[in-house]
Amino acid sequence: MLLEFFSTHLLLAADDSSNFLVSLFSSFALYGRVALGIGLVIFVHELGHFVAAKTFGVKCEKFYVGFDVPIRLGPIKFPRTLGKFRYGETEYGIGIVPLGGYVKMLGQDDDPRKQEEEAKRIQVESEGGEPEEQAAPKLDPRSFPAKPVWQRMIIISAGVVMNVITGVLFAAIAYGYGVAYSPAVVGGVVPGGPAWQAGIEPGGKVISVGTWSDPEMHFREMKMEILTDGLENPDKPIDVEIKYENGTRNFELVTQSRPEMKDARMIGIAIPNVATLAATPYTLQGTIASQTFTEQDGGASIIAYDGTPINEQAMVPGTPFFDYLYSNPNKTIQLTLRRADGSEQSVALPPQPSKSLGVRFAIGPIVALVENGPAAKAGMQVGDVIQSYGDTTDPDAYGMATDLVGAKDTVNLTVKRGNGDEAETVTLAITPVASPQTLPPNQSIAGEIAINAVGFAYQPQPVISKMIAEVENAASDEADSDDASLQPGDEIKEVRLLSSLSDNEALNDERFKMIMEELQTGWTITPVSTLNALIETIQLLPEGTKLKVIADRPEANKVIESTLVVSGDDRNQFERGIAFTPTESIQQAASLGSALTLGVKEGYRRFNDVIRFLRMLPRGKIKLRHVGGPLEIVNIAKNEAEKGISPQLMFLTMLSMNLAILNFLPIPALDGGHMVFLIYELVAGKRANEQLEFRLTLAGVLALLVLMVVVFANDILRHL
Repeated sequence: MLLEFFSTHLLLAADDSSNFLVSLFSSFALYGRVALGIGLVIFVHELGHFVAAKTFGVKCEKFYVGFDVPIRLGPIKFPRTLGKFRYGETEYGIGIVPLGGYVKMLGQDDDPRKQEEEAKRIQVESEGGEPEEQAAPKLDPRSFPAKPVWQRMIIISAGVVMNVITGVLFAAIAYGYGVAYSPAVVGGVVPGGPAWQAGIEPGGKVISVGTWSDPEMHFREMKMEILTDGLENPDKPIDVEIKYENGTRNFELVTQSRPEMKDARMIGIAIPNVATLAATPYTLQGTIASQTFTEQDGGASIIAYDGTPINEQAMVPGTPFFDYLYSNPNKTIQLTLRRADGSEQSVALPPQPSKSLGVRFAIGPIVALVENGPAAKAGMQVGDVIQSYGDTTDPDAYGMATDLVGAKDTVNLTVKRGNGDEAETVTLAITPVASPQTLPPNQSIAGEIAINAVGFAYQPQPVISKMIAEVENAASDEADSDDASLQPGDEIKEVRLLSSLSDNEALNDERFKMIMEELQTGWTITPVSTLNALIETIQLLPEGTKLKVIADRPEANKVIESTLVVSGDDRNQFERGIAFTPTESIQQAASLGSALTLGVKEGYRRFNDVIRFLRMLPRGKIKLRHVGGPLEIVNIAKNEAEKGISPQLMFLTMLSMNLAILNFLPIPALDGGHMVFLIYELVAGKRANEQLEFRLTLAGVLALLVLMVVVFANDILRHL
């Protein structure tokens, strides 16, 4: 037994060691690719300077990727390089500081302290052996300053040109391999958002947005154009062109702020899912889907629902299915699956029972209407508060959504319009339309609930409209007095988890880590942490979970603390716990010419992004959090490298265009600063005043050092 014990533990130790070594090797390989990629962008920039200088006969004394500066920490002196060698007259090496690179040409040095020394070093004696005193000093013909202005201009700009060329080539190679992307098709419109209000329907393909047009537009490009245009012109409508099966439609949409980030704009178009279960995990633990599907169903495609086949030839095949799924939350749906092995299986998917805290929530005012939609045509106005609909005289926010989603018959309702003595009750009759509900009505960013069929959106209120009797009694048993029991009219301010949930599998999922932490520390209902999100989070909790609820009672000017228990409800959820696969396509060049065309287009796009960014900078449109420094560059590079060669190459295209433009800004010590001095020399016929050039270069170096400190600090704070 003792021998068996040691054998087993030695084997486990060996396995752990093997896994550790594999993980370590993978990490080294990954960061090696990152370093190689970033180093390549720097290398080709400096190679441009080097080749141009050599072409015009300039002596290049050093060619470095990274800076070989002396670094000392107390008694510890670090090596200046990671490796170097000399070939001919040039020393090649990798500097210890990986923040750029340089080519040291004879007579040219970006260090202001060495300019005077460098100027003397390239002076040569006259034929008589004495230095020329009266005339201008004669310069070494192989020095940089001795060359004509036009040649120096080419040498200085060659690095930028090389970055632009290689940026295009990186993208062309990526498209040669094939670039995975999410197409800019309308999978759904966010409830209550700008696209929803404009009447944009799911099932179309965005082919133009703002200044960018592309028949094969990527969702990322659409999103970037909206974000950038929203930063530049937040109040100006953005043009959007969408191609549908029956033609093209044009819209003008005013972008909307995201609640958690006011300067980040959106129009409310969602990426579509494919009607295919994810390979793993294919369901959410504890849901009706996890009880319905088996391991064999992971990765299976839904090919029919209640006898209706899914048309795979449609522009967005899943639109009718998701509309049916979310418009019938109370119905058992018969799904036909095609599994990964090719076999077909019929599965009955029941409704997803809801969980609640035993309270109903009040309906807030109407916040948005679909333009020329059913509610607007019936006379509904923003600000109206629904008092009743159909036979329901005591409606609540979430019950009304379940009742009216997918409505087909005329909906009669009454609304309260106005406040105080001017308030009036208005009766409306809304005739529903067939508007696809491909997202749940409560899946909005700002917390609205929007029902497509009737065309209105309202804000659910954290105000209790009704208590469920059995749960109310459970809460009263916990309380010391009647005042500690919640009652209609109380406004919930905070909900905090009291129970231990360590055994709940669903809550161990990393996807829910942040929201569960918020629930444990105290969920305060805000425009970011909305009531909708809280209700969805409660669905993850096991029945019997206790939560502490803090509420205001306005008429009594009291704060109420009570304990509520998660329990089953007689209603159903829109989501049933299926993990669907996001839509993804591969864009691959069919020929070398096609790859180069796509590379040029990608390079132009990234180049234009940087120009627009710089244009917004002096206008105060750019915040510090929009700026990433070296640490953020490495972090993004790592994430892209993990995805494969094509994403990494696309990142290098972006990095190349950034380096090209930023390095050509008219800042002394950068290539652009040198170019300004050369332009002056070309126009004036003489070199700029050396003392002025020295001072400006010194100021440029100091400014760059300050900028480097700021972006480093920003990177560090970003990840704390």
